[in-house]
Amino acid sequence: MTTTATERRPPTERQQEIFLFVKAFREHHGYCCTIREVCDKFGFTSPNGAWCHLWPLRRKGWLTWEENQNRTLRPLEGGAA
Repeated sequence: MTTTATERRPPTERQQEIFLFVKAFREHHGYCCTIREVCDKFGFTSPNGAWCHLWPLRRKGWLTWEENQNRTLRPLEGGAA
């Protein structure tokens, strides 16, 4: 099932914070952040903590990334939470 920007389910408050961080990081640095940088920003002690927020954002159509590749975590167009 594919969702469009208008059909996207809204992120939770914490997911929105993470989404905005990913978006701002890319705009500021010109490249995508890593999972470790998400962990550092939000105080997660392991990557699993970050993944628990990132996977729902991907399912909801807010983020995407390439499997097994570094620095591919990026917001999708129209994802202005």
